[in-house]
Amino acid sequence: MNQENIWKNFDFSKSADESAYNLLISQSDQLLKATGGELKMDVDAIDSYKEGDPVKIVAIYTLYVVAPKLGNFRRKILNVVEGESEGRFPVDIYCVIDGREAKGVNKIDFLETVAIMLKSPRVKSSIENLFQQSKQNNKEN
Repeated sequence: MNQENIWKNFDFSKSADESAYNLLISQSDQLLKATGGELKMDVDAIDSYKEGDPVKIVAIYTLYVVAPKLGNFRRKILNVVEGESEGRFPVDIYCVIDGREAKGVNKIDFLETVAIMLKSPRVKSSIENLFQQSKQNNKEN
């Protein structure tokens, strides 16, 4: 039986550039603190592709606001698309709630752009309503 190491040509010692995923995750405790545990932030990461010629491999990070006391109800807020061929940045950000998008966002402007999208009236109202539902549910139980 051949015992060749199929991973021998890979260099796993290099550290990766900071990604949009890392920047989003770094903010997760802030929502938990701000809402006294009523809401938390989750970020899912999936591998996907964008149609085109050629087809582009991308990572998609989806930001959810979760209400643990409402059966872990998750409200999808935005998607961040990171193109593999371009490296970690720039990224495209798509707000699921109001349809806004920001394309070609660099690392320096990333969190500010996310904050601007979160402050839009429809997104803000959606998150605040989820918070109120969670608090109301606590009073009833």
